[in-house]
Amino acid sequence: MNAGLRSFEIVPRGGYSLEQGANFIGAWHRAPSETGDPEGHLHLAFLTDANWTPVGSCLRQDSRGHVLGTIYGDASQPAMVARQVERILSLDVDGRGWPEVGKRDPVVAKLQRMFPGFRPVNWSDAYEAAAWCIISSRISMRQGQGVKERMSRELGHAIDVHGHVLWTFPSPDRLAHLEKFPGLFGRKVEYLNALGRAALAGEVDTETLRSMSRDESLKSLRRLPGIGEFGSQLVRLRALSAVDELPTHEPRLMGAIRSEYGLADEPDQGKLEQLAEKWSPYRMWACVCLRRTLESGAGMTHSRAAQ
Repeated sequence: MNAGLRSFEIVPRGGYSLEQGANFIGAWHRAPSETGDPEGHLHLAFLTDANWTPVGSCLRQDSRGHVLGTIYGDASQPAMVARQVERILSLDVDGRGWPEVGKRDPVVAKLQRMFPGFRPVNWSDAYEAAAWCIISSRISMRQGQGVKERMSRELGHAIDVHGHVLWTFPSPDRLAHLEKFPGLFGRKVEYLNALGRAALAGEVDTETLRSMSRDESLKSLRRLPGIGEFGSQLVRLRALSAVDELPTHEPRLMGAIRSEYGLADEPDQGKLEQLAEKWSPYRMWACVCLRRTLESGAGMTHSRAAQ
């Protein structure tokens, strides 16, 4: 960490492509940065784990494969921001064993060739992932993304990353006092109010939830109004980064498996678990790659310059 420049460096354990991760969320930029570097880079904007401070980061990868980041905003604890970026990019995981999964499973080997160096880009925190579950309930993903992006622009925080303006998701205090918002119907505002209050009370802290067992964290997440079985799993898998776990309510994944494995019918959960024995200890990564064959982003959105 370079305290003066508020910059940091992450050394991936195993192969990694920042461009593949950025393409996953549609946020890779090849325009020169303020340093005149013509290589591509990724911009992120998010709320910090520590105190919901809005920050941004410009990330690029050097010839050694190291990820170099510069922090924008008023973060008082840059080391914590760097660790959060590391978690978002799945770089807190030792990926040196991922190629071995491809040796055990030809389908995974094909996916690894399709997406070389790819690691899932996680939600910035459990709070934003839970909010997405509420916002996107009973509407299409495209509609949900539209509502979330408007909320970020109108209620979130603007971050200027060397000339690119990004918007974070609204902080918990703004959700806690939300009265209405276009596109939110039924009890969604009520559920978002409750989520905001829970986040302010420390009940949706990402690292605390990560420290729990699988059953404990899922139970804690299901206590949040509007977060059911599917939502709690999405938060655990894609915000808590449960790298070696499988979803139990993911019909589109089953469709991708049927296609990629040439099955006559979509697999049931038992068949999924049987196939996934070869994917351990990166079963979630394999699932995301399979979903990625169907659509970019695999059901997630991020605060970024592309919004």
